[in-house]
Amino acid sequence: MNKNLVQCSFLVFLCLLLTCTKTDKVTEIIDGDTFRTQNGETIRLLGINTPEMADPGADIAKDFLLLLILNENVRLEKDITDKDDYGRLLRYVYVNGNFINAELARMGYAETRFYPPDTLYRKELEGLEKIAVRNRRGLWAFSVFQTPDTSGILARPVPEKEITYEIISWRDAAQYYGQTKTVEGKIVVSNNTGKVCFLNFHKNWKKYFTAVIFSSDFNRFPARPEDHYLNRKVRVKGLIKEYNGKPEIILKSSAQIEIIE
Repeated sequence: MNKNLVQCSFLVFLCLLLTCTKTDKVTEIIDGDTFRTQNGETIRLLGINTPEMADPGADIAKDFLLLLILNENVRLEKDITDKDDYGRLLRYVYVNGNFINAELARMGYAETRFYPPDTLYRKELEGLEKIAVRNRRGLWAFSVFQTPDTSGILARPVPEKEITYEIISWRDAAQYYGQTKTVEGKIVVSNNTGKVCFLNFHKNWKKYFTAVIFSSDFNRFPARPEDHYLNRKVRVKGLIKEYNGKPEIILKSSAQIEIIE
């Protein structure tokens, strides 16, 4: 009886050991926040976002992630949501105890972006992002990247009211990719998917200028921004980027959008 108990205990211990130490080897880096493992899974790092491959800085972020995890065995930690709409596993990633999601934020190669209910490490990552922005690390050393709203902790911050940008029409936004401008126009169509709020300046939203608010920043705007700004003439300021062939500005703070009538 005792011998059987010992054998049973050993088997339980062995199973637990195998479960706890199970890792996946990284075989391909897709971009700065996405990779594949040898078992064919595609992993999207939770809580952060890096530039798309067509955007400035994408190669820098990708190369940094490559140095951290390519050909390494990674431990994957789940939050609440298992997969995104593209079938990618959503995970926090570790290599030899090093928290990779946090390392990308700490070194300034990613901005934080959290979608409830997956907010387990939000406070930690946002704290690291603030320090990276303050110290102009990584991407934040270059003016082509729009600085995250970090609640005024930037070194030598300039009051928002003292910052002025050239005012342009929403019709001309595509002429100013990579530049920071104030875009003026009327919000005629809006949509909130729960993860992203789109404020569109033309009914053909697939072609013309859009202001975008991600759910991780909803708390910095009036409730239901899709209703609050609809049918209002506004000025939005920020970095004009190209996304799917059209111009957009990502709004990280209500200070970036002003109702003018």
